[in-house]
Amino acid sequence: MVRSRSINLKHLRYFAEVARRGSVTAAAKALFVAPQTISSQVQSLAGSLGQPLFERVGRRLVLTSAGQTALDYANAI
Repeated sequence: MVRSRSINLKHLRYFAEVARRGSVTAAAKALFVAPQTISSQVQSLAGSLGQPLFERVGRRLVLTSAGQTALDYANAI
């Protein structure tokens, strides 16, 4: 699933922070960047992987199975 040539470490960092916090806004505040930056980086990562990484449940973002695999990969590096 994960193709290292299409993965950007910044994408992974932002994605992992959203996964930990469950929110783009919370991740943006923690990383001192605009929410739009986080959102576009996570969308870019999902596009690279060809699968959605999150699904919205109420106001929170929850990892999909592909998202969990990507988070495991991000944590490993």
